[in-house]
Parts: sequence; C-alpha cells; structure tokens
Amino acid sequence: MTTDGDTEFGGWRACDACGEAIASPDEAALTVPPELIEERRAGIAERARALAAGEEAAHVSTGLIPWDWGHRACFPPRDEAYFVEGARIATMPGMLAQTLALMDREWFLETAWEDAVRRFYRIPFE
Repeated sequence: MTTDGDTEFGGWRACDACGEAIASPDEAALTVPPELIEERRAGIAERARALAAGEEAAHVSTGLIPWDWGHRACFPPRDEAYFVEGARIATMPGMLAQTLALMDREWFLETAWEDAVRRFYRIPFE
C-alpha cells in the first residue's frame, strides 16, 4: 500500500523543555542526550555479561533513544555531534542532507531519527 507524501515542512511542536511554542526553525533544535546512549549501551553490555555467566539478567530497554525537540536555548550545552539546528532540517533537501551526515555517527542507529523525520514530513511508504 502506498500513501501520498507531503514534502512541505510540517512545523515544530511545542518545546520539550519549556512547553512553549516554537515559532521558527531558526530558534529550534533537535538533540539526543549522549548520556542516554551510554546508559543503553552499558545496560546491554551488563545483560550480555550476566547471560554469559549464567546469571539472571536484569531487564534492559533496548529501544531507540528519542530525539528531544525544542528551543536551542532551552537545552543544556551539548557536543554539536548530538545537536541539530532547526534551520538545517526545515526543508526536505536539508533533512536528507542532515540524515546522511548523522549516518556517519557510530551511535546514530541507536536513535529514533525516523520518528523525528516523520513528525516534520509525511513521507510516502509502501
């Protein structure tokens, strides 16, 4: 089944940090907390270690890490590798370029980037 896509920018939802509306991509950002990536990895490694040792393993979330949305000023300082300025993804070509750039990050596949893209654009799928 194929649905029609909408490549027009769908806009920003309210800021995850302050709850206020985001008026312009120029004041917005997407960011992923690197500490959540490390916590996820540590949990997975501990689970693997416990299973290999024949111990009962604790439940570990292996789900993808969501991206935080909001005003750039509302987020704590963070390495730019984990930070996407809103203006970079305000067009479909920009979103594609940013996706390709992020794919070079060794942690990228651990994040829910597809969810972030689909909140901005209705991408056709089969």
